[in-house]
Amino acid sequence: MENVNDENQREIDLILRIKQGDRLAFTDIINKYQQKIFGLALGFFHDRDDAMEIVQETFIRVYEKLNRFTENTHFRNWIYRISMNLCVDYYRKFKKNNKHNDELYSFLKQNSDCLNSPEDHMASIRLKEVFKKGISTLPKRQKLILVMKHYGQFKYREIADILNVSTGCVKSLHHRAIQKLKKVLIDLEVK
Repeated sequence: MENVNDENQREIDLILRIKQGDRLAFTDIINKYQQKIFGLALGFFHDRDDAMEIVQETFIRVYEKLNRFTENTHFRNWIYRISMNLCVDYYRKFKKNNKHNDELYSFLKQNSDCLNSPEDHMASIRLKEVFKKGISTLPKRQKLILVMKHYGQFKYREIADILNVSTGCVKSLHHRAIQKLKKVLIDLEVK
C-alpha cells in the first residue's frame, strides 16, 4: 500500500509543475480526483447535473487558488474541503428550497422495474417521501458527514482531516445523524 507521505509528495510535485504551466500535470490531478468528488456531490444532491457542477467548480477553484496551497498541507484534504464547501454553499444558494435530498432516489429509480403492483409503487413513493423528510431535518454538518461516510466511503480519520475537526467529533456527529434519522423516520412512518 502506498505511503500517504509519498502520495502527497507526488501531488506536490504535480502542483509545482502546474504552477510552471504544465497542463498535463493538472489533467493528472483531475483524473485522480474527479470520480471521488463526483461521488460525494452525487451523494449530497442526488442529481448528476448538480454533481457535475460541483466537480467543475472544484477544479476551477483549485486552479485559481493553487498559489495558496501550502506544501505542509495534504493536497487530498485540501481539494476535498474545497468540494465539500462548494456542496454546502451550492445547497444553501440554490437547492435548499428547490429540491430535497432523497437518499433512496437512486436505489428506487434503478429498481423501479421490480415494482409489480400499484401497492408496491405507492409504498415506494411513501418511503421516498419519508426518507426525504428525514434527511431534510438533519443539521448541515451531520448531513455532510453522513454523505462523506456512506457515499464517499471515507474513513472517520479522513473526514476529520478534511473538515479540520477531531475524529471523535466526526464519530459523534455521525452517530447523532444516524440516531436522529432513525427517530425521524420512525416518527414519520407512524403518522
